[in-house]
Order: sequence, then C-alpha cells, then structure tokens
Amino acid sequence: LKITLISQHRKNLKPSAVKKQNSTAMSFIFGGFNPNKLKPNLKMAVHRLQISASKKTNAIKNQKREIAKLLEEKPPKEEKARIRAEALIREDNMVEALEIIELQCELLHERMRLLETSKECPGDLLSTVKTLIWASARIDNPELLEVKKQLVYKYGKKFGEEAMANAPAVVNERVVHKLSIQPPTAFLVRAYMVEIASTYNVDYNPPEIQDTTTPMAAPSGFSVPVAPGSDFGHVYAEPEVIIQGGGGGLPPQQLPPGWTYTDDGLLSRNDGNADQPTPPPSAMQPQNPLPPMAAAANPPPPYGGNDLPGQVAKTASAPANTPPPGPEPDVFVPPAPTVPPSSQGGGGEGKEGDVEGDGEGD
Repeated sequence: LKITLISQHRKNLKPSAVKKQNSTAMSFIFGGFNPNKLKPNLKMAVHRLQISASKKTNAIKNQKREIAKLLEEKPPKEEKARIRAEALIREDNMVEALEIIELQCELLHERMRLLETSKECPGDLLSTVKTLIWASARIDNPELLEVKKQLVYKYGKKFGEEAMANAPAVVNERVVHKLSIQPPTAFLVRAYMVEIASTYNVDYNPPEIQDTTTPMAAPSGFSVPVAPGSDFGHVYAEPEVIIQGGGGGLPPQQLPPGWTYTDDGLLSRNDGNADQPTPPPSAMQPQNPLPPMAAAANPPPPYGGNDLPGQVAKTASAPANTPPPGPEPDVFVPPAPTVPPSSQGGGGEGKEGDVEGDGEGD
C-alpha cells in the first residue's frame, strides 16, 4: 500500500520536482551538492562570525589599555608596546575581514534559489563564492568549511582549486589584504601607538617615520632598563671605561679622586705628581681602593750578555746615586741598574781601588 501511494504521488509531481528529489537523494548517498545543508550552514556561519567579531572587539579594548600602561611607565617600555600594537593591528584586521565575510554569507543565503537553479556560478556571485571558499581555510569557522564543501560539490573541484589559489584575482581584495600574513608597516604601528597615547592622555611623541612600506624592525633592547632584577641600574650610570687589552664588554670602573684615563687608554694623575701616565690595570685584577701601580720591569743585563735578570752579583753595594728615603711616590720608578765589580781587580780591594786603578791606567 505504501509503495502504491508513493508511486501515485510521484506520478502527480512535475518532472522538475521528481528530478530535484532524485538529486537530493543522490546527494545524501554520494555526498554531492545539497542546498538543504548549504542554507542552514550559511546562517550558522553568520552567527559564529558575529560572536567572533564581538570577542575580538572586547579583546582589542583591553589591549589598548595595556599599551597605554606600557607607554606610561618610567622609562616607557616602547619596544614591548610596539609588539603589542602589531598584535592589535592583526586583531583589528581580522574583525574587519569577519564583518565583510558575514555580509557575503548573508547575500549567498538570500540568493540560494539562484544557486540551485544555475548550473554555472552567476557572474554577480562569482567574487562572493570564491571569497568564501578562499577565506574558509584562514578563519576558524566549522560552518564556513561546510559551505566551502557544498560550493565545491556544486561547481566542481577545479573551481575550488582556482578559488583557493585566487588565480583570476576575483577574491575580495580587502579580505585578502586583511587576512594577509605580512606584518604591518612601522608607519602604521607608530600611528596606532600615537592614537592610543592620545586616547589615554599619555605623553608620547615618537620620531616621524618617512618610509610607509617597511615593517617594524626587530627590537634591539634600548627600552629595557639596566639591571631590572636587582634595581641597581644606578651602578652602571657612569660612562663605560674601555681598557686596552681588556677584551671589551667590561663593566664601568670608578676611579679614585685625581685619577683619569688619557686618550691612549693609560692611567694618569691630574695633580701634577705623576707626569708620565702609567699602564692601565689588567682587566682580570679586582678593583682596589688605591690607584693601580705600574708593574716594575726587570732591568736588562748590563753588558748585553746572556745572564738572566736577577743573576747580577748580590754582593755589590748600593750605587751612589740611590735616592734618599722618603715618602713613596705615586708612580713606582725602577732603580738604576747596579754595576758589577771588575773581573780583573782584587777581590778584597774594594770598589774605589778598582776605579782609581782603571783611571790611572787610562
């Protein structure tokens, strides 16, 4: 009886209605185009796009306040604020793209009857259809993925590949630009930061940027304070002293009063006691409260022989020109070399006899 009723019902239908029922049944079985799936997914995609745009808009407000706080700090954390501003620009672009795609979904939902009856994609809907297919892989929206699947079933796999590659360049240019992976320009980042500072009454006047196409440069760390963990940045407030042979990168040194470094990197005193500058201290020695002294150099052998320093006769008396005892000078001056006794004179005669004998011989 049921079979008889169904057959009589199908006989009463128009041929177009029977063909439509057959295509619908085949789509359920083999996964072809099904307008009953496309239409509700377009509607649900619109609702999800609205929710996503609303969440991102609220997040942008919080990000603006965070950037204003970073610029308000003393010193301002400008580099971190730039990175946050770049993220804010991306979110702003995403909200703009979501609203455009939402409009296109609503248009396709209203023209569903046209899609059903047309074998080829209508010319006035070509940009809309290909934009939805292209954007489905760049937006987290499950309903939009189902819309893409149904449109590919309708117009073919080649049509979908052309839309994903944007081969004829018919995808909405504004959506392509806003969903691009390229970073925003430094000019745009600066403009956002200036507007945020003006909105929250923060004193921020960055230098002008002439190039409007170059992205923001990588942070160099100029806005990071010195010794932020210990808060001992004042220790490094003195200018850095570069010592010759120190290997570079030495921490600044604080010299005792009256001492300074010359242009050649030598240590000298300004009170007139030390006319000649002394070599700088070694970079590996610890800092002493007193000014570092020059290392005493061993005198060379008196006659240019092969005797090592320190092997001069220890029994020789002190030379006559030894300076009188007194306060130690600021700069250590090595003593004059001692003259060894003559190898031809008598051992117990003494030095004066040797000198006189030599004089008489001469």
